[in-house]
Amino acid sequence: MGRGSNDEPPGRGPGAQGPKRLFVWLVLAVVCCAPVALALATFELHRRHEERTSVAGSQKLGYVLMSHLERTVEAVDSFMLSFSNYVGEKWTPEDVYRELRNASLPPSVIQLAMVDTQGQLIASNLSAPGNPVDMSDRDYFRTLLSGTGDEVFISRPVRGRISQTWTIQFSRVVRGSKGQTLGVLIASYEIADLVEFYSRLRMDRSMLVSLFGHDGVIRARVAGDTTASSVGLDISESPAFEMMRSLPEGEYRALSAVDGVERVGYFVASKRFPLMILVAAETAYVRAQSRDFQIATVSISIGLGVALLVLGILVLRYNRLEQRLRAKEIQANARQREARFLRAFGNMPGVSVVHVSGDMANPIGAHANDPLSPVDEHVRSPQFLSHISDADGPAVNVEHFTKDGEEFEIQYVVAPIDDISKAAGKAEPPENREFVVFALDRTAARTEENNLYQMSKMAALGELVTGLAHEINQPLGVIRLAAANALSGMKRGLPPDHLEEKLNRIVHQTGRMKAIVDHMRIFGRKSELRRDPSLASAAIEGALQVVGAQIRLDDISLNAELPSYGNVRVLCRQEQLEQVLINLLLNARDAIRTRRAQEAGYRGAIEVTCGIEAEERDGSMVKIVVRDNAGGVPEAIIGKVFQPFFTTKAAGQGTGLGLSVSFGIVRDHGGSLSVTNDADGAVFTILLPGMLTPASSPLEKAG
Repeated sequence: MGRGSNDEPPGRGPGAQGPKRLFVWLVLAVVCCAPVALALATFELHRRHEERTSVAGSQKLGYVLMSHLERTVEAVDSFMLSFSNYVGEKWTPEDVYRELRNASLPPSVIQLAMVDTQGQLIASNLSAPGNPVDMSDRDYFRTLLSGTGDEVFISRPVRGRISQTWTIQFSRVVRGSKGQTLGVLIASYEIADLVEFYSRLRMDRSMLVSLFGHDGVIRARVAGDTTASSVGLDISESPAFEMMRSLPEGEYRALSAVDGVERVGYFVASKRFPLMILVAAETAYVRAQSRDFQIATVSISIGLGVALLVLGILVLRYNRLEQRLRAKEIQANARQREARFLRAFGNMPGVSVVHVSGDMANPIGAHANDPLSPVDEHVRSPQFLSHISDADGPAVNVEHFTKDGEEFEIQYVVAPIDDISKAAGKAEPPENREFVVFALDRTAARTEENNLYQMSKMAALGELVTGLAHEINQPLGVIRLAAANALSGMKRGLPPDHLEEKLNRIVHQTGRMKAIVDHMRIFGRKSELRRDPSLASAAIEGALQVVGAQIRLDDISLNAELPSYGNVRVLCRQEQLEQVLINLLLNARDAIRTRRAQEAGYRGAIEVTCGIEAEERDGSMVKIVVRDNAGGVPEAIIGKVFQPFFTTKAAGQGTGLGLSVSFGIVRDHGGSLSVTNDADGAVFTILLPGMLTPASSPLEKAG
């Protein structure tokens, strides 16, 4: 019983507060983390945007540089082609020298030279004839003279033997009027001019501009502060070059094979010449462009997260304050309703309601001002209060006590009073625990039940008179025969041993008669209110002693199988358990009689077994089974057999109280009585709380 417990709305109880609070904190954490997640997503989007922007800029610059390169090569090639067509077959080296010096060369072409078919220098604009220079080892010489192509040849970067300058040499075959080869014309294009041009066009110092051929050799390269140091390097083995060589143009993302720097950019291949241009920016530089944006985004996300966190905390505190106010309101309303309920309950006759706080007990209801009844005194006594002070939850119990020599039975419910805040796990434990005790005086009801039990026993005794007469008649016959034999022996002068034997037989039979009569007196005695433990085996033997003879007179087999591992005790008075067993045995006998009337030659059998059932939560249970072979209880009425005054016997042959009284006795002692059917007949099962005592001697089968 808790204050306000009846007014707690669904989902707002103490058990739901923990999951709900956890859910709220999870939602708050998600909301606070949302700006961070949004910032990370924004970082990624902005990074990709910067990379796309850088690639687009590199693409535009690559197009511009490739267009410039193609125009430059075309201009040089046009000059060389016109000069080759102008050279005559009868020109002397001096004529060639004169024409070369007078040629109008582009500024980047620092030298124009001509070599013969043997690779010897004829003349150049920088060197007059007569200066023997062997050019036969140059790759352009071998390539042009070994083939028949008339296209311009672009060499690898070479250091001029006359100009002593790193150049890219454009060469073309010079042919005579009849198509014969006269020599090779070479135009040396200064690489430094390309490097300077590329450096001026770069958008930043970290950008890479690289010119290389299809052979993988770098012609010109600008990257950071490095210029000509990488000219002439061969990158044909790198995966990035293999990718670029297979495509006319495309996006570049790779780790440089020259300096190991990761870059992103764009490459363009010439459609006319075996050259490619790569324009790329360092990935670190591109990502650094979004640093300011990232700082701003982080600042905004942190500020937003903190604001959401503060707002969430304020909402949680407001919610808690609202819940506390609501809990106090519910608690006040609940106290008023509980007070009215307790007063109304306390006004009922025979019911005592007591509010217990610490060592104080105050009655509630209209009977609070009346003289105290024995039940009220007992409920308010220090012994009873100390007994219930350790209760952790609502408990229903039955207690017996004696007042002025009279026994009383009360059934009471102890309901601890818990505060709502305590149920939520926030309140400190009170110094004095509070209870409400509802005590119901069961003395009169129990007395009526005992009277009903007694009537049932008397009815059973009435049915057993014939069997008892037969049971007592047997010892009387033995006594009479033994007395006659003793008198005959005395007359004939037999020795004293003969007389002693007969007298001992008489004494034994009188003892047997006395045991039967005493047991019937015990069985017929009125039951007391108090529960006392008894031996289950003794109750079974007592029931068999009362009804065994009558059952056997009906030619019914009766067998009892008792446990041999020790005496089994149950929390039930022996005469009450005997009454239950007698009712079950007589019902089995009547069922066998009914079946025998329908089946000629049928011989019934009844079996009684006793044992320990598997341990339950509250301890071991004693199981007593009464089984017959009369065919069982019809399924249509099996659920009604324990109802009062229900019987299948003819009028005047049964009261319908036997099984009902038995069911009440077992139930009142904390057990259960049930019935099922097996293949042969009905099976009545009694379960009672019990205990094992050490075995004193094996128990024999009774039959």
